[in-house]
Amino acid sequence: MATYGVKTWRKVDFYEVIKTPKDQIIGLSFPRSDLNLGLEPSILSVLPDGDNVHYDMKNRDHNDCNVQLYLCSVYISGMEEFVSWAQRHDTSKIVVGGYHPTTFPEDFERYAFKIVQGPCDDIWGTIKQPGKVVKGIVNHKRVPRRDLYDIKYNQQIIPDKKPKDVVVSINTSQGCAMKPPCDFCCTPIMCPILLSRPLEAVEKEVRSLVQYKPKFLFIRDENFTMQKDWTERLQIIHGLLPKTKIYLFASANTLKEPALQEMAKQGVYMICLGLEDITVEYTKNRTLDQVVRWMKNNGIMTYLSFIVNPHKVIGREAGKDFYDKLMSRFHELAPEMVCGNFLMPFRGTALWDQYYAFVSPEDYKFYDSKTPFLIRNPIVREKMQFFMFWYQWKYYTSDFYNNNVRKFETGDTLHLRFLELYDQFSAKYQKIWNVRP
Repeated sequence: MATYGVKTWRKVDFYEVIKTPKDQIIGLSFPRSDLNLGLEPSILSVLPDGDNVHYDMKNRDHNDCNVQLYLCSVYISGMEEFVSWAQRHDTSKIVVGGYHPTTFPEDFERYAFKIVQGPCDDIWGTIKQPGKVVKGIVNHKRVPRRDLYDIKYNQQIIPDKKPKDVVVSINTSQGCAMKPPCDFCCTPIMCPILLSRPLEAVEKEVRSLVQYKPKFLFIRDENFTMQKDWTERLQIIHGLLPKTKIYLFASANTLKEPALQEMAKQGVYMICLGLEDITVEYTKNRTLDQVVRWMKNNGIMTYLSFIVNPHKVIGREAGKDFYDKLMSRFHELAPEMVCGNFLMPFRGTALWDQYYAFVSPEDYKFYDSKTPFLIRNPIVREKMQFFMFWYQWKYYTSDFYNNNVRKFETGDTLHLRFLELYDQFSAKYQKIWNVRP
């Protein structure tokens, strides 16, 4: 046991240094893995082979003398946690990668000896490159180290998934080739081209998933159907996992009815489409209504992700107008699932210049899509969080949804998660509702 002081982000008095065997490679994700909502951490794709490799879900302190490397994946909201951890460790053994190091490498110069930009699955080839900031090397030769992680932790919030059902995920590509890119999207910054994995690499990874007998599989690609050979990729997955329900991201402009007929045959049960900010017209969504009708004709569920720009819902009238329009779209499209996200301005995106004056490093921990951090008034912020939840709850519990879409109270993870949120917001509601403004 060693004492290093009081950690600012965790209510403990001392740090316990883990008894680590010699020559270990430790993978860590910042923010810490969420056991309720997450899928396999992306760092599993970077961790090399070997019995000396471990993934630490708790981001604990290890004895630096016994560690070869710390491989750290850092997202914006995990920056504060990472800095607190890194200040207690040997910088010469820390390698960082992920979204934040890719976009803000200068923020990590004090805390790591190598800063990896962009996708990476060949860690040795990557860190052998000269310089402190290096481009990630991808060779498609390895599959993620799922042996270092308990797959039962995956509790995706989706229709029909019960808590004990196994869900796995796979990337068959990275990046997005949408031209021009969506003004809010950070994907082109992380990976500016569409980088498809070879079919043999996809097949190798899917074969590694068969042992888990998954009931659901999530294709994590930003826009799966943007790939010209997506049909072959889907056939590989469905051929090896014929009883597994597949869901994926796509955009309406890449979908036609014959494609949706093929997807239904190959086990796709749900497609996530970006409804985005309903006050903005996106080229990719001009055929959205027709595509959703085709999906329904072929028995494929619709999952709509929408964005709330907090600056557009300030005040009772503005908020009511926005959410009335959103609910109208829900009734027109009748999605089985909706998911709300507050606008998160990423540096380098088309809309960054409009919002950079509102963002400071103290806001990084709020890059979780569920916090309207562009609003400084805490009461207004809490009300906005409540209303985003409330309108989703109203949709799911409405007669329209239960009579025309599907039954909500099924005990699946979607239903259970919204019961949790209802309890959380009910307690907050009484506290904030009568407080001005």
